[in-house]
Amino acid sequence: MKLLMMTLTIAGSLAFSALSLSACASQTETSKPKQTYQSPGKPGPKVTITYQVSKHRVAVGEAVQIHLSASDNSEDVIARLQTTDNLLLSGNSQMTFKANKQAQQPEEQIITVIPQTEGIHLITIFAKELSISHEKPIAIQIVAGNKPINEYLEINGTLEQQDDGETVISMPAEER
Repeated sequence: MKLLMMTLTIAGSLAFSALSLSACASQTETSKPKQTYQSPGKPGPKVTITYQVSKHRVAVGEAVQIHLSASDNSEDVIARLQTTDNLLLSGNSQMTFKANKQAQQPEEQIITVIPQTEGIHLITIFAKELSISHEKPIAIQIVAGNKPINEYLEINGTLEQQDDGETVISMPAEER
């Protein structure tokens, strides 16, 4: 009797799975319901830091001023600055913005960066409130040189056109 019940249960499960799969396969692209999903984003503080760059494209060795300000923050904000190689940071790599609940003008701090080579350079600001352990990253791009940006981008792999017309980057596998 146990064997018969187990056999019936397995057969019923298989039949239900087959019906479900055949129903999915019979739907066309136009009859499938369109679902939209919005990611809630990464967990992190609600830190607001705004920046203004004096120039986004400069010559090698030319100084760029970046004005940083924090507004509408309920707590003090600590900002840690990190640059890519060949981008010199003049000034402190760590700064604090005081909470300004009623301030008319947000506190502003100015940093200067100097690119040492041609290419795309980044300065990343990792900001967080004192009571929260998560940091919010903010990246600022500085381009040094007068070539088109495409010439500075590094392409890993080769562009290939697929049969359906889509362009993909084919990358070699790396063994480790």
